[in-house]
Amino acid sequence: MAQYPVPKEIQPLAKLMTDFAHACGYDPLTVFNDFLTFVIHGFSPGAPPLKSWKYKRQQNAAFMGMVREWVRLMQSRLKEDDSWYDPFGDIYMAFSSAGSKQAQGQFFTPAPICELMTACAGTGEHQPGQRMGDPTCGSGRLLLAWHVRNLGGYLVGEDINRTCCLMTVCNMLVHGGVGEVIWHDSLQPEKFNDGWLVNPVLTHTGIPTIRKMSEEEYRKSRELPVNRTINSKK
Repeated sequence: MAQYPVPKEIQPLAKLMTDFAHACGYDPLTVFNDFLTFVIHGFSPGAPPLKSWKYKRQQNAAFMGMVREWVRLMQSRLKEDDSWYDPFGDIYMAFSSAGSKQAQGQFFTPAPICELMTACAGTGEHQPGQRMGDPTCGSGRLLLAWHVRNLGGYLVGEDINRTCCLMTVCNMLVHGGVGEVIWHDSLQPEKFNDGWLVNPVLTHTGIPTIRKMSEEEYRKSRELPVNRTINSKK
């Protein structure tokens, strides 16, 4: 698999990540994952400190620079209420297809195909509260394409890849999407690795936030038996 090229408009953000990764001796994909974690934690009020965070205060400033570039990029691309944009999917495809990781490279559905699929699935009737689920959400592109056509809906993303889930959480956050993202194999719904509630209070407060979903919440919402191990921890 050839290395996936980073689109021109995304190159400044990707360069910040690769330059920082090389300066610290990390793989760019590792820094990309940590950037997504940085964003999610920053929008998770009351969340405990990240135990696995390996960066010092000065290095955290570099992540703030990445956040500023991401915000600048999104402001330049989202011109209309019905527009959406996913830079994370392109960065991930580029980083995961580089060098020795070529065998692990993934290719996400192009944006025009997401638009076509959403248009074909539409009924022309907008009903607030509708649920849209994607059991292999990738970076959340299909959810975003549906969201801008159906504002007020509830998005449910699932993926077996944790990085994909993190990308979807951040994409839903910045686009004002309300819903949840579940990290697990969607073919085995009884399994649960992790979950996030995205913008749970946005419609009431106008404030974008993220909150971790517990396994008990997940099971109750799907009427699955509550794991005895969960109850024993209380």
